[in-house]
Amino acid sequence: MILNAVIAGMMLAFIFFLFDVVFDLRDHFSDGTPYSKDEVIHLVFEGGAVVALFFGMVSLFKYTSFLKNQNIKAQLQLSALKVDFDEYVRSQFAKWELTVAEKDVALLLLRGLNTSDIADLRSVSVGTIKVQAHHVFGKSGVSSRVEFMALFMDEFIDIGISK
Repeated sequence: MILNAVIAGMMLAFIFFLFDVVFDLRDHFSDGTPYSKDEVIHLVFEGGAVVALFFGMVSLFKYTSFLKNQNIKAQLQLSALKVDFDEYVRSQFAKWELTVAEKDVALLLLRGLNTSDIADLRSVSVGTIKVQAHHVFGKSGVSSRVEFMALFMDEFIDIGISK
């Protein structure tokens, strides 16, 4: 929104200075009157402003287009990384032979939920979640929630670097 206002302001200034230069040149050539030194300096500055505004608008337009393309590429890459990450999570769960309940708990652990929140979501006791989390940690070869999450974060970061 602010960028559009800046571009609109630049366009208005460009149009103003362009017409001012064109009308000034037209008036002097139609009347046949020569320019004074001050008028030439004034005309040169206005002409410079027209050129600077034109190239500024073109550069700004190209740069915003570049940024939009970079944003699209980043979104596509992030989407691909998410698919890769989801596939990696599924393959690890299969490799560890997690039960359905353990998979649910593991996913919720990866999302950062605490034990009581997971218990509420799954309508089971906190003790049950602690046991299932312990089984997940054992099958995955870690001893804590932090280590468990680190397994996946390390892989996610490695996937991101290789893309």
